[in-house]
Amino acid sequence: MCEQVAGDSQTDHGFQTVKSDKLKRLFKNRRRDESILKTAKTLLVHGMTSGRVALILRLDPEFVAELAKTWNPRFRRVKHTSQRTTGVTIRQYFESGAMLEKICADLQLPLFTVVRYLSDEGIPHAEILARFPEETAPLVIEYRKTLSRHAHRKQKAPRLH
Repeated sequence: MCEQVAGDSQTDHGFQTVKSDKLKRLFKNRRRDESILKTAKTLLVHGMTSGRVALILRLDPEFVAELAKTWNPRFRRVKHTSQRTTGVTIRQYFESGAMLEKICADLQLPLFTVVRYLSDEGIPHAEILARFPEETAPLVIEYRKTLSRHAHRKQKAPRLH
């Protein structure tokens, strides 16, 4: 009878608040550790889901989900390649017969950059235009915007001293 009056639920509730306070403190302390954050970002880059990263590193799931959303996707590559390597890769893709849309998707580069690399390699503009995506493709729309932005750019005269 005393158990019913005191209520097991009251003691369980008190235990849960202590447990949740300890969890909050643990999550807060681990969130501030730079090595853990770096590991979390690396795991996210390699394709792990935010929930799994939170479980492995014992981080707050909401924090890891927010990190996955806000962390700049442009820098979410495993390894950055040099410009020379990128140019050689684009040329090999082009010589193998790949369309420009596939090259952009595989290398995660904008169309303007791919066209610039190909023209720098000495490929005629007519060959490049033959493999262009259709006019309404988002790549072509962004390409035109970039071209218009670069057309009005003023180059500064070189300074000798």
